[in-house]
Amino acid sequence: MIMTRFYFYSAAFLTLACVQAARSEVAPDPNRGLYAVWADPAVANGLPFIKGRQVVLQWASVQPAEDRYDFTDLHRQLAEIADAGRVATVQLNANAVPAFLYEKTPYKKEQLAKSQDKRGTLQYWHPYYVEAYTNAIAAFAREVKADPHHSSVAGVRLSYDAIGTEFMIVPQADRDPKGWITPAGATSGPAWTEEIAASYRRTILEAYLRSFSPDIRVLMRTHVALYNHPDQESLRVAETGTGKLGFLYTAADMEAKTPAQEEVFQTVFLRYCRTGKLVCYAEQVSDSEARRPPLKDKRWSTPAQWNYWRLLADLNLGFSLIANHGLDLEKAGQPEYKAAFEFAARYAGYHASPSVAPGAWVALREGSRYLKGDYTFLMRRLPGAEMKAEEKIGPDDQRFGAWAMTLPKGAEVKFELDPEFARGLKKAAVRVVYLDRGAGTFTVHAAGREFPAKLTGSGRWKTAEFDANQPGAKLAITTDTELTLHMVEVVRKSDKK
Repeated sequence: MIMTRFYFYSAAFLTLACVQAARSEVAPDPNRGLYAVWADPAVANGLPFIKGRQVVLQWASVQPAEDRYDFTDLHRQLAEIADAGRVATVQLNANAVPAFLYEKTPYKKEQLAKSQDKRGTLQYWHPYYVEAYTNAIAAFAREVKADPHHSSVAGVRLSYDAIGTEFMIVPQADRDPKGWITPAGATSGPAWTEEIAASYRRTILEAYLRSFSPDIRVLMRTHVALYNHPDQESLRVAETGTGKLGFLYTAADMEAKTPAQEEVFQTVFLRYCRTGKLVCYAEQVSDSEARRPPLKDKRWSTPAQWNYWRLLADLNLGFSLIANHGLDLEKAGQPEYKAAFEFAARYAGYHASPSVAPGAWVALREGSRYLKGDYTFLMRRLPGAEMKAEEKIGPDDQRFGAWAMTLPKGAEVKFELDPEFARGLKKAAVRVVYLDRGAGTFTVHAAGREFPAKLTGSGRWKTAEFDANQPGAKLAITTDTELTLHMVEVVRKSDKK
């Protein structure tokens, strides 16, 4: 590691930075951080960077009969999590539904989703089903609020519980009610339509808001499952700004892969999460090896790289609560996984709080066809430098090289800090993560001074670190050889001796 003194550009550049549009700052959510999902409690509790866990209930378990609820397991899980010094999200899933529903609601023996009840698919838009589930939501909320550990609940994950927990789209061939079994004494519901599904979403969303908010944060789902487009009902509620609200996303990935996913990223996360308007929660689409749930598409990066870049993507989009699968947390003893988790835990939730944020950074990339460009956190790369996009570069055993950008020989790249972050910065450490290949020197320029760092040709990703006093708002890097960069990070340091 290279150590030397470092200064930012002069205060004149701070004035230029301040012409950016002003925005209000929000305090970081007290429950910000990393969460463990589908994890062994012993593993999660043993990791200091884990802030919270999940309480998962099945509708079948909490409602064993039409006229009876049993939330014993809710209270047991909340007590255990609180005793471990963690907070929790709570969720009521429908991978298994109450048996009595099959006696009162039309159903198909076929499963329309892999994660649903094995006994078949219920006509979830049927009045009896809707009433049963909205009543269950109300009972669930009463129990959460009455629990002695309710203050440790970070939020309730809204579950539509239509077809399984997330799905509600009925295939064309199954929409005709004549193809459904109607129990004796029950009436058949209408044919499924998208309008019926939208009405159901609205009803369930309103039931969660009515039952939980404002006491418990409601984490609203961001997209219509299978279609993956933004849920307009959730956006409508987000715009009202009433209640204790957040967004929930369960398909977090290292990049947007479709136009629909890019639409969700832009219209939901960048608009509401990154700006600090709502507190948002992300859960990865699968573990870093695509095992749970198993994914058909092969990941093009290494597992450690996917895990790291997925966390960077979540931070870039403004998620305050970031969930991690137990299969990945079991790898936390591996240096590349541990460093990625610790980095994300340090920054999660500070994206809209520049005056108290622990640092700022730019992870350089061009990316795929969707949501291209750097991942950033209170810092940006300024336009002007012609840089070459890189993929799968450097050693596979390091987490950085899924993407990078290469600065040509003799070129310069400039970076600018968020003005509020820069204004309150007295001392800092500046870290430059670069690929140490070839020979030559790259130079950091600040306040008319030059600070060189030599390449040694090791072929490894390395970090050059500089101490910064009297910081300003901009910095630049030049090179006398090709320089491949992953990240430039500015870390706030205490001015106390």
